Amino acid sequence: MKDLIEKLKQDFTNRLDKANSASDLETLRVDFFGRKGKLNQIFKQLTRLSVEEKQKWGPYLNQLKARWQKALANKHQKLTQTAPVADFNFPAFPVPTFGRLHPIEWMRQKTLEIFTPLGFIEVDGPHIENDWYNFEGLNIPPGHPARDLWDTLYVDLKDDKNSPLLLRTHTSNIQLRALQKYKPPLKVMSFGRCFRHEVLDPRHSHTFSQFEVLVVDKNINMSHLKWLSDYFLKQILGEVTQSRFRPKYYPFVEPGVGVDAKCVFCAGQGCSVCSNSGWFEIAGAGMVHPQVLTNAGLDPDEYSGFAWGFGPDRMLMLMTGVDDIRQLYQGNLNFLKG
Repeated sequence: MKDLIEKLKQDFTNRLDKANSASDLETLRVDFFGRKGKLNQIFKQLTRLSVEEKQKWGPYLNQLKARWQKALANKHQKLTQTAPVADFNFPAFPVPTFGRLHPIEWMRQKTLEIFTPLGFIEVDGPHIENDWYNFEGLNIPPGHPARDLWDTLYVDLKDDKNSPLLLRTHTSNIQLRALQKYKPPLKVMSFGRCFRHEVLDPRHSHTFSQFEVLVVDKNINMSHLKWLSDYFLKQILGEVTQSRFRPKYYPFVEPGVGVDAKCVFCAGQGCSVCSNSGWFEIAGAGMVHPQVLTNAGLDPDEYSGFAWGFGPDRMLMLMTGVDDIRQLYQGNLNFLKG
């Protein structure tokens, strides 16, 4: 394994040094990080190794991948940056000549790239939502104790049916809207902002992002959910990633599960990132509750489905080392340039 990795490192370094255009860099990216790329081929070989070797080489390969991706981005920046045209009417301070994706938008595009080939279509729901789509239709009636979990921000207005308006607390408000617009078989995904009355700290914000998928068809079961969950985590965190399900309560699914990923930084041994547990919670999921299907006008004896979602903000923090979620929403140019 060591010889293979050293050879791959030499190959990548030589090709990166010789790359003279954005096209060269894109070819290099596909050759190494594409689905059939050289690095993924090495990841696949980890399955043949002992547990000790997996724990040694798995995290190392993930760190190597991150360094190479950063090196590609830096080389692309150097190749595409052009000298500004002199204009003495401009103010006497540097003017940026290029932009870059915001980290959350980068995560959105990365996530959609994973799910689109699987047949998912992107949908969205309104940020200002009524009580039915955000709560009642999802099996959370007025007075239900689960409502306390969402710390909802209400708007001092009502819709044309006299239903209270609120800032959506989760992307799950797309579920009934999608089921009413598209009939099964259905595979949709949504990536967007949500809002809750949170006390601000490094891990919590009143504004945050969520990603959610919804699948409804005949004979959908937990095995489909488990496969999709494992597939996403391997695509985003590396082929050696392992996941597990833990029973968890969500009103709009039954049964519900919390999805944990084995910590990629310590290979499950325990570290500060995972609070020494070896695992960190990455998503919530479960089978769509029969009442939700009924509310959408579907027969729960004929159709079944699952919902699965994760917090892109916390995933970004794990992937990039950002230690304060508020940095993602403050518009600080120095942070966004970093």
